[in-house]
Amino acid sequence: MKFSSAIALTILAASANGYELLKDYAKGFRIGCATNTIHYNKPEYISAMKAFNYMVAENGCKFVSIQGTKGKFSFNDCDNHLKKAAELGMAFRGHALIWHAMAPKWLENEDSNTMKQSIINHITTVLKHYEGKIDTWDVVNEAIDDGSNGHGWKMRNSFLYQKVPNFIDIAFQTARQVSPKTKLFYNDYNTEGIWAKSESVYQFVADLKKRNIPIDGVGIQYHVGIKVQPKFESINDLIGRYCKLGVEVHITELDVSCDDNCYDSDGGDSKQGQVYTNALKACLNNSCCTGFLVWGVGDNDSWREAKNKPLLFNTNYQPKGQYTAILNLLKNTPESVLKDRAVQAPSIDFEPAGKVVKLNDGWYTIKNPASGKYLCVKDGKGANDQNVEICSTKQKWKVTNNSDKTITLTTEFGEYNLDVAKGSDENGANIIIYKANGGSNQKFVLRESNNANAYTITTNISNGYRTLDIESEGRVDGANILQWDNEQKGNQIWNFEAASGSSGSQTEAPSQATSCWSESLGYKCCSSCNVSVQYTDNDGAWGVEKNEWCGILKNCGSSNTCVGAQGYPCCKNTCEVYSTDNDGKWSIENNDWCLIDKTKC
Repeated sequence: MKFSSAIALTILAASANGYELLKDYAKGFRIGCATNTIHYNKPEYISAMKAFNYMVAENGCKFVSIQGTKGKFSFNDCDNHLKKAAELGMAFRGHALIWHAMAPKWLENEDSNTMKQSIINHITTVLKHYEGKIDTWDVVNEAIDDGSNGHGWKMRNSFLYQKVPNFIDIAFQTARQVSPKTKLFYNDYNTEGIWAKSESVYQFVADLKKRNIPIDGVGIQYHVGIKVQPKFESINDLIGRYCKLGVEVHITELDVSCDDNCYDSDGGDSKQGQVYTNALKACLNNSCCTGFLVWGVGDNDSWREAKNKPLLFNTNYQPKGQYTAILNLLKNTPESVLKDRAVQAPSIDFEPAGKVVKLNDGWYTIKNPASGKYLCVKDGKGANDQNVEICSTKQKWKVTNNSDKTITLTTEFGEYNLDVAKGSDENGANIIIYKANGGSNQKFVLRESNNANAYTITTNISNGYRTLDIESEGRVDGANILQWDNEQKGNQIWNFEAASGSSGSQTEAPSQATSCWSESLGYKCCSSCNVSVQYTDNDGAWGVEKNEWCGILKNCGSSNTCVGAQGYPCCKNTCEVYSTDNDGKWSIENNDWCLIDKTKC
């Protein structure tokens, strides 16, 4: 499923949330928050996220989260953050490729030469995976020592620095070579213009620029409080100096403790709001400041504890005075100031789990094999808003295929369709029946599951990311059906059994040798077998015709010639190896990755 910010925007989101959204007044200027997938099951958390147009993962994209075991890359959590950003129309910021504090033990225990190669391999693999999806990354995080006094800088004496003293240069150089279009940032704390370290980090970045190390920006974390905060003049001047240096600035992790004012009549909101607005004013006052993020959503989620009330939303995910202060500042900022630094978010192409399955039109019973129960309308009654649950009765449902490759499911109790209540795309939305109306909330897509001849029934209203789910994994008659993230669990798997006397049976799978397998993925098949293979994946071989991807028919045969992988072509002229993974050996041609042709090298 292909997302773009424009498509993913929720119509009338402000009225649905009950308050005005920051993103609606940011005019494309990136204003965001750090999120964590462990909270994505809270509707109120998701609603608060919708106030922003920019996201960063708290931990999901860090080294240990992606490569906890050497050589085994798991992008699941980082991908899930990115998918949620795409779903909500948010741009996404990568954080962080190299950081001493969340690195796996196996890396820490390596010798110098091995560690250097591991750093290169990790950066290479991660940036290749997110090429074209994440346009900005913190390449190195928190490498300058807190004791730096403003006269030069002192490197943090981490295991990284001890074994690979030039690891920062290596990291930035590798990142630029791997992904030339990605913006590369250095990110650090105590750099807001309060402490001497602020000047040391500035000098450090200036040195990187002087030595032609490819750095594009600086992340100022901005963990402060009412008692300890930078003067507006200090942070404004500091950002201005970075502008003159030729780098961008993001305020990346802003939170503000209420300190001694926590028990003021307004809980410290007004004074915290002043800290927030000073930071945003300084950012908007300098054209190189292109991003502004807070480190968390609600106070309960903050690493600084709820009692310090550090974020824009309270423990119930309702906006506080600080939020209103930021909102009002955006409202009063000239539109030209915001639009001049707006950056178009990359389109993010993610396909929900499981290949699309097509059944014949007709009548079926729908059984959950884990419980042995069937999909049923409560009390066998056809009426608007009638609940859907599991029961022992083999109730029938009519499958009707639609022109947009979705299906509708009509109950046997009249012209009532399976329906996601209130057209909600959120987890926990109830499943009911309602008079047939052709709406997106009455459309579904069947997808393959991990079980043979069993499917998930994904909801079109959620772009296919959520599926029919038996609440609390219930297995008794009357257990409720709702919508939830597709995790391919037993309570989300269904068998479609042709009803007795029905002409509707499961579609015979066409021969893979001759069928146009790529049509179900939204692409035409190639017109002949003479099309060159550009790359292969689990679906099949892909070619290009008229500047568009096409699926090569299975009966076109195989070849001993090189095919690309992961969307990259084979190298035409080079055999120089820059990286190695399960697909083979990789090099670079025309500023892009290519797979080395084994037949030539």
